[in-house]
Amino acid sequence: MRALYRVGSWPVLALCLFAGCHPGSAEWGAEDSIPDKVGAEVHLTKKERSTLKKLECKMCKAVISEMHIEVAKHGMTNGGVGSEDRVWETSNAICLALLQKYRLELDGPDLKPKEEEDDEMAMASAAAAGKSDQFMRGMLVLKMGCQRWLEDYGGDTSGFVFKSVKDGSQSAAGAAQDFCTRTVGLCGSGKKERQKKEQAKEKQRLETRAKMVEKQEKQEAQRKKDDPLSSLPEDSRLGIQRMLEMARDDPLHYMDDDAKERIRKARADLRCDVCQRVLDEAHQAVSPRPKSLRSEHDILSVVEKMCEGGQDLSVPSYFGVEPPPLPPEWTDRWRPKLDKKAGRYALKAIGKKAAKERQKWRKLSAEGKQKPPPASESEADMMLTLTCKDVLEPERLSEQLFEAMASCEAGSCAPVGAAATAVCRAESGQPCVFGKAVEQTEL
Repeated sequence: MRALYRVGSWPVLALCLFAGCHPGSAEWGAEDSIPDKVGAEVHLTKKERSTLKKLECKMCKAVISEMHIEVAKHGMTNGGVGSEDRVWETSNAICLALLQKYRLELDGPDLKPKEEEDDEMAMASAAAAGKSDQFMRGMLVLKMGCQRWLEDYGGDTSGFVFKSVKDGSQSAAGAAQDFCTRTVGLCGSGKKERQKKEQAKEKQRLETRAKMVEKQEKQEAQRKKDDPLSSLPEDSRLGIQRMLEMARDDPLHYMDDDAKERIRKARADLRCDVCQRVLDEAHQAVSPRPKSLRSEHDILSVVEKMCEGGQDLSVPSYFGVEPPPLPPEWTDRWRPKLDKKAGRYALKAIGKKAAKERQKWRKLSAEGKQKPPPASESEADMMLTLTCKDVLEPERLSEQLFEAMASCEAGSCAPVGAAATAVCRAESGQPCVFGKAVEQTEL
C-alpha cells in the first residue's frame, strides 16, 4: 500500500522521523524502505496530548477524506471479493499521507493542509526563525496522533469508506463530515454531550461486566466448595479419574462375580425379546405420524436412541468423565424376570405398582432429583441396557421395520413381528423364534 502515497520531494530527515530512526544514525540508509505503519513511539507531553484531543475532529476529517480520495482514485472497490480488505489495508499507510499533506501547528493549535511551498523550504524557514525543533516536533506529534486515532477508530473506517466510495453518494469531504459527526461523534454541536453519554455507557458496561465476573467467581468458589474432590492431591485425582473411566468403559468391572454371571446369562437369554421390544417401541413412536414422516430415515433417528434414556443429571461430571446415561424409557414398562423352571430370563411387562414408582422416579430424573434405584433394579437396568446395545444395529433394524410397515399397510400382517423374524438373532446366531404375545405380570 505504500505505492498509494508517493514520497515525492520529502527531505531525508522527515523520512527518517517517520521510520523511527534518528537523524544522522548509521542505521538509516538512502535505500531503506519506508514502513507502512508508524514505527517510533514518542512520549507526548500533557500539552501535546491536550492539543491532539482538541484536534480530534480535524484529524478525523483528514483521515477519512484522504482514505476516500485514494480508494476512489485507485478503484479499490471494483476488485470483487477481498476489496474491502484492501481498503482496510490503506489505513496502514494513511499516516504517511497526513505527514505529506498536512502540518500540525502546536502553537494555536491547528491542523491544516500544507501550502504550495516545498517541505525543504518550510524547514529552512523554520530553521531561520529558530523553530526547527518545533517544526520536527510537530511532525512527530502528528505521526503519533494519527497512529493513536487509528487505534481508537480505525476498525470502523474501512467499511464506511468502502461503502461510501462504492455507492458514490458522497464526496470525500461529505463522507468525512458524515463519519466524524454521526458515526464517531467527534465533530458537530453536542460533541461533549455525546462523549459524556458514551463515557457513561462505557462506565455502565464496565460495572455490569465487573458484577458478572464477581458472580462467576462466587459460583466457581461455591462449585469448588461443593466438589469434595477438588481438594484432593493430584495423584489421588488421577486415580479416581481412571476408576471413573473404567466404570464408564466397562460397567461390569466393579461388580461381584455372581452379579456378572447373572447379567451375562440375561444378555444371552433376552436377545430375542429385547430385539423385538426395540422394534415395537420404534413402531409405536413412528406409526402415529403422517406418512411423510415415516421414512426409513425417520425410523432410524428413533431406533438409534433406543438404548439410552438421556443424561443422568443427578451425578456431576468429575474430571471430564460424564456419568452413564439413564436406562431407556421402555425399561419403565418392561423388566427381566428369571423363570426358575425353565432356567431362563424373559421379558415381562411391569406391574401397576412397580410402574407407578418407576414413573415417579423417571419424572424426578428430568431435573436430576431422583435417588439411585435399589441394587436389584440397577442390575435389571444393566441387563436390559447392555442387551439392547448387543442387539442394536440401527441401519438393519430400521430398514427391516420400514419394509415391513410398507408391506403390511393393508393390515394382512404385523409389521413388528415380520421385522423381528427377519432381523433378530439369538446368541447362537440362529433366527429368533417368537411365541405368543407377552402377558402382563406383576413383578
